[in-house]
Amino acid sequence: MGNQQTARVLRRVDAALARTVQALTVLLLGIIILTVSISVITRWLIFYPLNFADPLSKYLLMWVSFLGAGLVFRTGEHIAVDMLKNKFKGRSERVLLVLLDVLTSIFLAAVIYYGFQFAWKGRTSHDPFVFGISMMIPYLSVPVGALYALIQVNLTTFIQLLDGESARETRERSAAI
Repeated sequence: MGNQQTARVLRRVDAALARTVQALTVLLLGIIILTVSISVITRWLIFYPLNFADPLSKYLLMWVSFLGAGLVFRTGEHIAVDMLKNKFKGRSERVLLVLLDVLTSIFLAAVIYYGFQFAWKGRTSHDPFVFGISMMIPYLSVPVGALYALIQVNLTTFIQLLDGESARETRERSAAI
């Protein structure tokens, strides 16, 4: 399999994964909006507050935020200092790209490792306001989001290296999908 064919397969995987995560985050955001809206209506019209609405919306927002971080890695829209990246072209730019990918991957691997440990410790704790769910579920948003970000960072880097395109070209292509 040649570089272009491998890049094409990776782009398909990238697009499918991104569409899935985008759909999930939109669904979660819709549930947040619906829950908070119903809570406001019940509180002010029938004077019966929904006690689960506030913590549920916080937990769902955690999932949206951490999954969204991976989507932002995909399009290269995280806060970054482009001044250094813009000074490099060609081979130097590729070396910098790989170096940044390795450093980011190490950080995300640490977040995944310690995030799963923290989430595992929360399995015995339950939230009485949100139907008694295990706190492991909201805590898993951190390592799962970091895992998706790790996959996304490496997918984007491999695609850039195989295509020989710059980070800017990859961002423009990714934003169009």
